[in-house]
Amino acid sequence: MRSALVVPWADQHGDGLVIVGRTCAAPAFPGTATDLVRRLGGSVRRTVSSGRRLGAVEINRDLQRAMKEVAAAAVGCTDVAETLTTLLMSAQRLFGSDVAYLSLPELDVETFTFDQTLGIRTPDFRHLRIRDGQGLGGLARSLRQPVRSLNYACDSRLHAAPVAETAREGIVSAMATPIIVDEQVEAVLYVGDRRLHPFSETDEEVLAEFAAYATLGLKRRATEAYRRDVLRRQEQERLAYDLHDTAVRGLLEIGFAAEQVRDDLSGAPDVQASLATIAAAAERSMEALRGRLDLLVGGSTRRTAGDVLEEIAEASLRPDAGHRFLVRTPDSVLPDAVADALIRIGQEALVNVDLHAGSAAEVRLDVTAEEWVLSVTDAGGGARPACTSGTGSREHAHLGVLAMQRAADRVHGKVERLPAPSAEGFLVRATVPAGEGR
Repeated sequence: MRSALVVPWADQHGDGLVIVGRTCAAPAFPGTATDLVRRLGGSVRRTVSSGRRLGAVEINRDLQRAMKEVAAAAVGCTDVAETLTTLLMSAQRLFGSDVAYLSLPELDVETFTFDQTLGIRTPDFRHLRIRDGQGLGGLARSLRQPVRSLNYACDSRLHAAPVAETAREGIVSAMATPIIVDEQVEAVLYVGDRRLHPFSETDEEVLAEFAAYATLGLKRRATEAYRRDVLRRQEQERLAYDLHDTAVRGLLEIGFAAEQVRDDLSGAPDVQASLATIAAAAERSMEALRGRLDLLVGGSTRRTAGDVLEEIAEASLRPDAGHRFLVRTPDSVLPDAVADALIRIGQEALVNVDLHAGSAAEVRLDVTAEEWVLSVTDAGGGARPACTSGTGSREHAHLGVLAMQRAADRVHGKVERLPAPSAEGFLVRATVPAGEGR
């Protein structure tokens, strides 16, 4: 600036400056501008005061709307889980945040584990266990009041914070507040953004007021019963994931190796027949075990398109690869059968990208009135199975491809494996007619 005019203002909430400047040499501000500053100062004070009133009205309106949602849930919901889900969704809408999540105490009440989440993509973050005083939530529990962080990775107040897992999830700014029922911290509510977002002192106060109001609808006994159910479900999920990582992947490698040797051998029909038997047995065992794991986990109902993408993301072998997950059109609830099929197809396709491609994938779910379309696209970087359209011949299909095709068959859908439209990679596209499973 070549010249500038500084207009100070002050009121009962604080003081500040408004700076008006020119970047060109002429015309410059007059050397004596006392009257001008006085007039502008009055205008600035009126504008700031008006802005404060309007802002307070808007914040109060949003807070009342969120509280009304939680109150309705506390009256109308049959269990604590539904009330907490509404609490989480209302908090996310209240602050317009990218993510919102909730932690509950384990059997060791000093350790909290994440239960319900919105917008969380990486399993490492979802399965974090937070001790008292650890990270943002642990600090909020110790202080028994809300805590905000502008840049989580660089916040010196946070002790033993899970910085690496938070960075992989992409969360930069966040707030956390304890939810206290009968003088006990029964949960911690978080909201966060994947960009630098300077949460204000007002945001902190609004979060505290919202959490305090939400506890009115939670009863200690019901909350404790829900906590025990969560811990039991999480233990089942951990067991299922361990089995999947060992038994299922082992069967997949056995079947794949048998297929490769069978296809490479010439002649020796008895050896080829034995290898084909091994591959088929591995496939049957893998499908049966996966079915048992689904029963063990007890797949959730009323999954939205966003929930489907979150479950697909959990299967990634490279959670730090930068895979993108997109929902096109409204995030509606999918029928259970369709959700199960699309999750199975998406997980197989994403694991295939992680194993054979050096690039990140884009996983997109399009929901229309006529069909559900799941697309998994990568930019290439490795050898892949031949492209086919529809179910096609299955004689020499890879086990993962067979699993995708069978999943699509169960809901009368189809799977296509095609070259990516704008890259050297591949596109896996699953299409299910919208009338299926309704």
